Amino acid sequence: MLTVREIAVLIRDLPGDSRIVKHYNNGRARWDDGTFLIADLIHAMTGKPHPARPKPPKGTDRRETPQRAKIRRQRIADRRRRQMDRQAAEAAATT
Repeated sequence: MLTVREIAVLIRDLPGDSRIVKHYNNGRARWDDGTFLIADLIHAMTGKPHPARPKPPKGTDRRETPQRAKIRRQRIADRRRRQMDRQAAEAAATT
């Protein structure tokens, strides 16, 4: 018996021109690495992106927001402060 995760992996790894992939991709085959490379070459030579290049799915923007950057900097500062406190305590205990 397959788990839900195993089924999801099998579906994700289907060939780009399979019927299931085409069904969930508005009837178009999924681009493979070679197709993306050719589209990038066209973009480099013409200065315009390939008109058929798939758009990234919504919600995949991985850029860091200013709020997330502030939280990350605060965590790093807290971690450094704890490490320095620990080192100071160890140095005080050895003297």
